[in-house]
Amino acid sequence: MDLFKETKTKKTFINELKNGDKFKSYFKVIEINKRLKKDGNPYLVLVLQDKSGKIEGKIWEDTERVERILIPGDIYEIEAYVKEFRNSPELVINKIIKADEKSYNKEDFIEEARFDIDKKYNEMINFLKMRIKTQKLLELIDLFSEKYKEKFKNHYGAMKIHHSYRGGLLEHTYSMLIISDFIAEHYNLDKEILLIGVLFHDIGKIFEFETIDKQKITLEGGLLGHIVLGNSIFLELAIEIKDFPKDLLLKIQHLIISHHGEKEFGSPELPKTQEAYALHIIDLLDSKINIFKDKIKNDIGNGNFSDYINVLGRRILIRDE
Repeated sequence: MDLFKETKTKKTFINELKNGDKFKSYFKVIEINKRLKKDGNPYLVLVLQDKSGKIEGKIWEDTERVERILIPGDIYEIEAYVKEFRNSPELVINKIIKADEKSYNKEDFIEEARFDIDKKYNEMINFLKMRIKTQKLLELIDLFSEKYKEKFKNHYGAMKIHHSYRGGLLEHTYSMLIISDFIAEHYNLDKEILLIGVLFHDIGKIFEFETIDKQKITLEGGLLGHIVLGNSIFLELAIEIKDFPKDLLLKIQHLIISHHGEKEFGSPELPKTQEAYALHIIDLLDSKINIFKDKIKNDIGNGNFSDYINVLGRRILIRDE
């Protein structure tokens, strides 16, 4: 008997799913993992997402064919039922096919921020203006808002690794600014340079990738990357400000181009100032803690501990029982 014979495709959101539900709906596939059954045959574990959250889905049969057709970031029509596994819901997927773009609402797959975006953006700008006294840098902040406010405040922090939701770039940047304010005081660093470096360190991401139609790298993002793009945006704004100090220009550029910390991770230069090194460490801290929080929130794990998380290089504690 076909459990889905009479089921019409409509959008069912992840936060509406209950144990035992049988349904057909649309989801974005954001991760594809191949694992082995006890008999040695493969099965697939997908991480599915819509604007309400994330959930795991497992495919037990025909895995090689299915794996070939799946592309992370694309939307699929899925027939499945909800099963509880180790106290967490997951989907057992019966059928998965690429969805027709006309059949779903793109906005259903943009995970919303967990805060008021406009309020947080205004808080961030006020936070900066209360701490920065150099007139040229205040003019830079105003130009930043004038030209890039809308793109910046709504953009993802990354495509899938950390802060991967609307407003994620804003949340990540503001969080880093708060940490930087303390670090600069504690270590007697140049606070103004550090704060402006944080503001611009990831702004290139607004042109590096898109998230509205589907998650994809842009041509300029693929060829240049967000570090080069971010440095170009900073220079574009700075040269509009008459007599912008050359030493500030160079030091802030250095923070932007070195913030990944190592050349093997995409930085054209290693951090060579205290402020640049601090930015790199603060960026790592904020992004990694966000990954911890996301994995714990979505409870993708095995018992008390998660499965192995490549980006963290370890399993993490999900529940402390």
